[in-house]
Order: sequence, then structure tokens, then C-alpha cells
Amino acid sequence: MDIHLDNFESSIRKMFVERINPDVCYHNIDHTLSIVDKVREIGEYNQLDQDQLENLFFAGWLHDVGYWDGVALDHEERGADFARIFLKSFGIAQERIEAICGAILATKVPQQPMNLIESIICDADLYHLSSDQCYTQTLLLKKEYEQLNNQPVDLLDWLRNSEKFMIGHHYHTDYALRFCKPGKDENLKFLQSKIEELAKAEI
Repeated sequence: MDIHLDNFESSIRKMFVERINPDVCYHNIDHTLSIVDKVREIGEYNQLDQDQLENLFFAGWLHDVGYWDGVALDHEERGADFARIFLKSFGIAQERIEAICGAILATKVPQQPMNLIESIICDADLYHLSSDQCYTQTLLLKKEYEQLNNQPVDLLDWLRNSEKFMIGHHYHTDYALRFCKPGKDENLKFLQSKIEELAKAEI
């Protein structure tokens, strides 16, 4: 790994440990590491050059740092603000910093990426919708919401909102349309079966 990437990763890992609200159990370093890995995979699939892959590396690491305090609203904007200052200290050119911040901001839902880099991080960020951990991750996100808002959420209501989200979401890259959409479609069917099961139990 390039020395400035290595130094960056060491610094940001330490910050995750020191700064994150312990109730943030979904948007944490585990989620972040999965995104860093997935943006690299999709970036290499698209044969991006080294600078573009590095931009995705930085954006993957920084896309949810705005969640550290446990506040969901506008966390993408806070993440971009943090990135502008933090990346400058590593000698990253301003033009690249703005591209990285654009990728961070693109993850805001509803996603509206404007280029391939932004499309890649958007698809990586919601890759879990297609994975065999989709339902588990949905429940983990529910737990985080409950902890941060100090209020319980009815499981059936949560799953119905998750269903609406999945129906309204679409992947952007050729990679995700080819490799992720089929899994997401299966996960949506499973989610709908859980909703039907819970709804019947309430009758």
C-alpha cells in the first residue's frame, strides 16, 4: 500500500475507535470496511485507474464519519466537511478532494449519482440489500435506530418501511445490475414473506 494511504488508514481507524458513539452499531467500522472492499471490487471490475481507485478508497472510509455522533440527519454533509479538512492534511490535491466529497454526498438517499465514481460508492453502500446478510443487517439497522432515538420500533412497521425502501431503490452500475440485483430481488421476496408471516400473527 502507498505510504500516504497507509498513514491515512491508520489515522482513520484510530478515529473510529476514539470518536464513534457506541450506540452506532450499523454505521460503524465493520460497515465501513465492507464498503472499502466493495468499492475496490467494483472499481477494478470497471478498470479504473489508480487515482480513481484511491478516490474510492478515501470516500469509502469517510462516507459515514458524519454518523460518529449518532445523528443521521445530514451526516453525508458532515462527512464531506470532515473529508475536506482531513484529506488536505495528507497532501491530497483539492480537485481530488472535491471528487471524493462528491462521492460521499452521492450516498445520500435518494441516491442520485452523477458519474461512475459516485455510482460505484452508491452501489457499494447498499450492497447488503443483495447479500445473504440482508435481513440480519436490516435488524441491526433497526437496533441502531432504536438505540440512537431511545425508542422501540415495531418490527412489522420496520419491515414494511424496509420493503418500501427496497422497492424504490435501484442499482446504478453494470456490475451491481449483473451481480447484485438478482440477490436483492430474492431478499425482497424473503422480506415480504416475513411481513406476511408477522401480519398473520397479529390477526
